[in-house]
Amino acid sequence: MFFDEMMGLGVEGMMISPGYSYDKAPDQGKFLGRAKTRKLFTKILSNRKKGWRFNQSPLFLEFLMGERQYKCTPWGMPTFNIFGWQKPCYLLQDGYVDTFAELIKETEWERYGTESGNPKCANCMVHSGYEASAVDHTFTSVGGMFATVKAMLFGRHPNRAALEALDEGGDDGHPTSAPVALTVSAKPRETAPVG
Repeated sequence: MFFDEMMGLGVEGMMISPGYSYDKAPDQGKFLGRAKTRKLFTKILSNRKKGWRFNQSPLFLEFLMGERQYKCTPWGMPTFNIFGWQKPCYLLQDGYVDTFAELIKETEWERYGTESGNPKCANCMVHSGYEASAVDHTFTSVGGMFATVKAMLFGRHPNRAALEALDEGGDDGHPTSAPVALTVSAKPRETAPVG
């Protein structure tokens, strides 16, 4: 599997996030709705190997699997580039402002997230809005901290049905574990002598 290959190459941590049918995406028909996204991530992340390292909140991974519910936190990952401060969400491309103060004060935050009613956000589960919510849950409550520690120590999520579904293939008739042509060349990391 891809994750095994990445760990074998010495990747320090992986990040995953679902795509969704935002306006600028070229092929709208290839995107999944929220229910199919949860089903897919349940297949991928259930029964995961202990050696797979994700550079993400374990509660966000549980959210992707449908085990947790979060609201979007559109201000959770502000982006600055040569154009200025980007209004959320970067996928919607609602423009830029010159200062962080403008971003915070003038953005109509209630217009973002699935709960806002904004049709552009209807199927979103992307990290830029929901991982921030999972991290906030971790650090603002004892329950969130406990859930994070539990997920880090015991988060393998055994699921026989998910394992069988991987063997059977996807809803579209294609095997979900189909091989992907991937060529990766890597050199061993050089380390500086200590001392």
